[in-house]
Amino acid sequence: MTVQIDKQPLYSYHVCKLFHWRIYTLESETIDLLQMMRLLKKRLWAIILLAVLGISLSGIYTFFIVDETYNADVLLYIWQERTVGEDPQMISSADLAVFSQLVSDYQVLAQSRLVTQRVADELDLDPVTASRLGNKVSVGTKSSTRHLTITVSDTDPVFASTVANKVSEVFSQVVVEKMGAGNVNIIDPAITPTRPAFPNKQLNLAIGLVLGLMLGVGLAFLIEFLDTTVKTPDDVESITGFTMLGAIPEFEHDPLLDEGRH
Repeated sequence: MTVQIDKQPLYSYHVCKLFHWRIYTLESETIDLLQMMRLLKKRLWAIILLAVLGISLSGIYTFFIVDETYNADVLLYIWQERTVGEDPQMISSADLAVFSQLVSDYQVLAQSRLVTQRVADELDLDPVTASRLGNKVSVGTKSSTRHLTITVSDTDPVFASTVANKVSEVFSQVVVEKMGAGNVNIIDPAITPTRPAFPNKQLNLAIGLVLGLMLGVGLAFLIEFLDTTVKTPDDVESITGFTMLGAIPEFEHDPLLDEGRH
């Protein structure tokens, strides 16, 4: 004798249980989200205070503490002498690979005492400024080209452009004499920059605002977490696990009622 069990009711039961569980989960998430919104609204003063504090500290650092730095750039073109029969306009991938490897050598050469001392002598710089000149110079390259960029950074934009042009002149001579380059042409001489390259004022203020808001939100949750006082019926239910049946209201003391009793 074979007994067949109808699995459809059992399947429907589990589906209903899963459906109710999902509804309960969504309702719980909605309630939690509403509680978070109420909490942020309740502690809005702390969030605004720290946001203002963050942007204020960032503004003080950006406008009053850190020094503005200006960059002056010089664009150069370097090439090797060609053998007879080679097209001087053709640049092979091997040439570009060799040039990219030489950029580090050019960086060292531009910062060397050989170059910086010549620059200091021609500009009549004091020994302290001359000793720091190498740290102000950097060398870069344009992608897939033989163009070289010499950049000088300084708090004085006129000084930065003057030194950049002089460094490029001396560098052009030394790189031919000491490294065997065919020739060096200065394509774009440096001009006096009008805007500082550092600091980025808008970015710093935005970072200060975001950090202030994040600290404000974190402080709001921390205050709420450390607050163990019972203020609402929901707090009583969450702590005790029992449902409240009623509440006794608190009345203010009225002196007129006391006089009527007497």
